[in-house]
Amino acid sequence: MFTELNSILGFDHLIPPKGQFVVISDSITDGSFLIHHFLSLYIKGGWRVCFLALSQSFGHYNAVGQKLGVHLTQARDKGQLRFIDGLKLSLQGYTKQGGCVEEVSDDNPFRCLWDKEATLRPLYDLVKTHVCSEEGVLEGPTLLLVDDLSVLVSLGVSVKDVTDFMHYCRVLMCPTIQTQGTIVSLVHKDADVEDEENSTLFRHMAYQSTLHLAVEGLSSGYSRDVHGQVTVTFRNVLDSTQPPTRKRSLQYKVEERNVSFFAPGTSRAVL
Repeated sequence: MFTELNSILGFDHLIPPKGQFVVISDSITDGSFLIHHFLSLYIKGGWRVCFLALSQSFGHYNAVGQKLGVHLTQARDKGQLRFIDGLKLSLQGYTKQGGCVEEVSDDNPFRCLWDKEATLRPLYDLVKTHVCSEEGVLEGPTLLLVDDLSVLVSLGVSVKDVTDFMHYCRVLMCPTIQTQGTIVSLVHKDADVEDEENSTLFRHMAYQSTLHLAVEGLSSGYSRDVHGQVTVTFRNVLDSTQPPTRKRSLQYKVEERNVSFFAPGTSRAVL
């Protein structure tokens, strides 16, 4: 799946990426198909995944996964997939903030939603227990998948707390490009919406990333044969002899069970 994109990224389900901090941003379109891609890439390869889901339920991801040929329920049952239901947990915290729930467990990692002195440290600790062994180290190639960070800002978590959380996750998962961990996270960057906090969050994430996938809708509007464009930015963070950034652009079309990618201007409709 996504053969053209994998070829450009140098990713393969047999040899998962190492030490990558991948940021997906979307503008005037939905970039979540890339979340499903990375999830299925790791599950098909038999690698471990910790999925912090803030946007959708497990049922949603499982239904999409079945179309892509992966069974998330089986992966979860055998321990390959560790699913953190951030949507449910954050809703509990948010309703407590509004006084709708009298009893919410103090173990809820989103305590910061009703306790302004709290941070996202409990959420980081929860992630760590899912990705590390008892000795506190990663056991083989592991993906931390976050969908999506913008939800936290929408719930009232400060940009500082979100960026601190992601910084510690990066130190845990991928401090160097030789480590076994990789992070993939989605953040919104809608060009038609004035949202300073979300824009600040995006800038922080893009700056920290080693790979940025910017998904954008077509400026010309709707097209039946081309649904949008992905700009891939490779950020060189270690080798000073190489250019600091490299970019490639692809157009794409979302299909029922796949997404096809092609060079701009080379869709079947054009050719």
